[in-house]
Amino acid sequence: MHVIIGGCGRVGAELAERLSGDEHDVVVVDASGDAAFDQLGSGFNGDTVTGDVTDEEALRRAGITHADAFVAVTSLDNANLMAVQIARELYGVVHTVARLFNPQRESSYRKMGVHYVSGTRLVAKAILNELHAGTFPQHVAFDEGDIEVVEVTLTRAGHGMTVAELESSGYVRVAAYRRGLRVRIPKLDDRLQADDLLVVSARKGAHRKLRGVIVNPLTAAAEEAS
Repeated sequence: MHVIIGGCGRVGAELAERLSGDEHDVVVVDASGDAAFDQLGSGFNGDTVTGDVTDEEALRRAGITHADAFVAVTSLDNANLMAVQIARELYGVVHTVARLFNPQRESSYRKMGVHYVSGTRLVAKAILNELHAGTFPQHVAFDEGDIEVVEVTLTRAGHGMTVAELESSGYVRVAAYRRGLRVRIPKLDDRLQADDLLVVSARKGAHRKLRGVIVNPLTAAAEEAS
């Protein structure tokens, strides 16, 4: 997959290294040139282009005409938005993502169909997870409705329950579970064991409805250590 990353700050550099490590064809674009590209580690084996992420000439040098994905992670919301719109609307790049700093713009981005990642929102959710023992580590939370995708651990009280029995509460749906080193997509008649780590779609309040059966794995670990 040919991926262009606009912006070589800490996020852009880490993303570039990970994608290139997965053997993707990665090009990083940044107006600061070597001053920014010096953040790329020795594991990065892609290419770099000095130029503005909204400059079509720079994007063409980066291979925008045959790019499979474009990610804009500069420190400027306007530049990120403009860059992904150029990639999507002028060059037909299928997968585009913009970094968003101002959460007040989220509704506008959604209306425009722009895929984005809001650092402010992610950091806020991570902090709330640490502060509230009743919440679980989040994978995804939707702005509308009351559904979250979270990790939970099955307690001894839930040992031997089938997936169907756990889901019968109407508060959770199990997407996958890890037992030891193995991860499985469950069948309804699979019997769960204590300490299984589950990835579930959960209604808010599930931790109260299923108290004693599922717990926040971070809380469980802390209790065992105390």
